[in-house]
Amino acid sequence: MNEPAHPDHHQEQLLVPLAAKDVAVLGGDGEQLAALFAAALHGLALLRTGRASAAELEAAIEGTTGLLERLEAVRDASLRQPAAKDISHAALAKAMHVESRATAQSRRRTLLRKPVGELERWATGSAD
Repeated sequence: MNEPAHPDHHQEQLLVPLAAKDVAVLGGDGEQLAALFAAALHGLALLRTGRASAAELEAAIEGTTGLLERLEAVRDASLRQPAAKDISHAALAKAMHVESRATAQSRRRTLLRKPVGELERWATGSAD
């Protein structure tokens, strides 16, 4: 009889090494992102075993969606950085997985017009 490598009740803790200065900058947000990553990875493990309940599938979808939104917010914030002006729109399009330089340029212009506070509220999940 084949037994799973790790019983269902046992969940390994995943550690992501961060420099102390990065932890300081992230503050409590780092904990929230770590929780989203952990939830997404747990959901992936359940999906791979094929034993997820409907509630677990719902939680996996919700957690992954939240994580993807946060990661997209990081990408959007990176487009607002001063160094981004030195990146070609072709390179931006490739990084953003969009088909044209014009789309990447339009996306960046839209982000630059938005108030930073609005982006921060959306990125942290506190936007309406």
